Amino acid sequence: MPFILPEFEENETGWGPVSKPEQFSDLPFAPFEKKAFVGRMADWSARAEQYRERRFRDQRTPVVTNEAFAFQEESQEGFSLVDTQKGPIQQPGWDKGMRGRGRGRGRGRFGGFGRGWQPAAPMGAEAKFNAKFEKKVVKTVAQSKWKKSMAANNYNRWNDRAPVRLRDASVDVRPEWSVIGQFAFSELSKMSTEVPEGVDVHTCGTLLPYDKAYDRINVKMEKKLEKKDRAFYRITTSDDPIIARLAGDEKHKDVKVFATDAIVSVIMAAPRSAMSWDIIVNKVDGRVFLDKRMGSPLDFVSCNETAVDFTSEDPDSINNMGKLVSEATRVNQNFTQQVLIDPSSPAAADPDAHKPYAFAEPVTPFAAEASPEEAVAPVAYRYRAFEIGKPPKEGDDDTRVKMVVRTELDAVMKGKQNEDQLLRLFALNEVDSRLTNGIDWRQKLDSQRGAVLATELKNNSCKLAKWTLQSMLAGADSIKLGYVSRNHTRDNSNHVVLGTQTYKPTEFARQINLNANNAWGVLKSIIDVCLQLEEGRYLLLKDPNKPVVRLYTVPIDAFDEEDEKEGGEEDDEHD
Repeated sequence: MPFILPEFEENETGWGPVSKPEQFSDLPFAPFEKKAFVGRMADWSARAEQYRERRFRDQRTPVVTNEAFAFQEESQEGFSLVDTQKGPIQQPGWDKGMRGRGRGRGRGRFGGFGRGWQPAAPMGAEAKFNAKFEKKVVKTVAQSKWKKSMAANNYNRWNDRAPVRLRDASVDVRPEWSVIGQFAFSELSKMSTEVPEGVDVHTCGTLLPYDKAYDRINVKMEKKLEKKDRAFYRITTSDDPIIARLAGDEKHKDVKVFATDAIVSVIMAAPRSAMSWDIIVNKVDGRVFLDKRMGSPLDFVSCNETAVDFTSEDPDSINNMGKLVSEATRVNQNFTQQVLIDPSSPAAADPDAHKPYAFAEPVTPFAAEASPEEAVAPVAYRYRAFEIGKPPKEGDDDTRVKMVVRTELDAVMKGKQNEDQLLRLFALNEVDSRLTNGIDWRQKLDSQRGAVLATELKNNSCKLAKWTLQSMLAGADSIKLGYVSRNHTRDNSNHVVLGTQTYKPTEFARQINLNANNAWGVLKSIIDVCLQLEEGRYLLLKDPNKPVVRLYTVPIDAFDEEDEKEGGEEDDEHD
């Protein structure tokens, strides 16, 4: 049967049909449902119109254009749609008539607002309108772990996911080095022991007073961070003449471990670390000397170590990890020197100004060896003895270990009772809040300082833990934290100080959820393993991509060549 194309009429003046079809010309028109409206081709459902429609629904009578269809409307009397929405909860019989009739001007049952007072729920047409347009909470079906992980990865397959960036180890592991043990972070986090009290065995250095004017700095009164050209000595344990003298003293022959606060804090905060680090373990005459390499990561301040990796792989970018670490170290050093009152400044000439605080030996051995032209950073050292472990019970062996640690102090200030308070100074630096999903310090530092610190704790958990542990080891009375930000996010050479904050070390440890008993337990477990080793040189290396610390046996001259090369480069730079 051939297909016959129907005729089409073109409407030149508008749209729609021009004439009625013959088969429908004699049929009357009438609405076949109550909701139909004649005269509106399209309704874009304005809320006010829909509300008016529902409000006057009961008053509207059906429009019938032809009496022949009137029986349909009559036959639908008594028919009503079933509303699945939950209506307002009916009050019990004893409660009827009580709402708004108390003595408190209609403020609820029996007058007065009461403890659990809430405004009356909407009723009638308003309740139906709210139920219609209120956002409904759709209950989700329980999902398996596989579906949740797929949803987190936008339902990508395993080979479609972004590659994980692998970090490099702090030192190249050579084939002849053998692993003799390892410490998993999951096991280290379970360690615990009592927190020992430190006893000073030697003190040296002179501390300059802290300038309290920096406590009044805020975002609106920021202060430029000045560049201070001063020398900072990061002498390792074996090269310290004071430790060498204490090790040969008969009074301290029972000391089994010698270290510095920078090395000890890294071990104590190991479960929080994400970047790779290494520590040299020298076993000599039954004693353990914990050392660091020249140019080790321990000499630098980390930046956003525990944050989401946002660093650039371009070595020339200012957000490259190497550039960020160098910037954080430089900012920390400049801040610790800028907030001190220089004896040659006009503020020091004030008779009421706080005078420098000198220890038993006013000059440190490192500053004594410096040249007269070289400006040395004013740092004091306290060599403190700790006895790690629990006291033995009757009949048990004494497993306590005595250790001497060289600790640092940065400044001194007067307390409320006019007493001298020893300080540790540190600086937190803001790189770019948009890259770390953080908070803009210039907007939130004055009003929400707790939120800023919480963000820094998330991004720099290991760094804050190490600073707190170093302050506790040194017996400092307070910690001064400075908030330093870039002048511009694309300029890593100019910075401003936006504010400072003071904390007690023990209180700050609780605030950042640092368990001191666990930190000392981690140190005790690693020291016990090192004391059982044979005499020689070993290396503690944190795996760059796994939460594991491995112990390697290395040749006795493993890092001597590197130290000589870097020492020669430093001499050439001074020349």
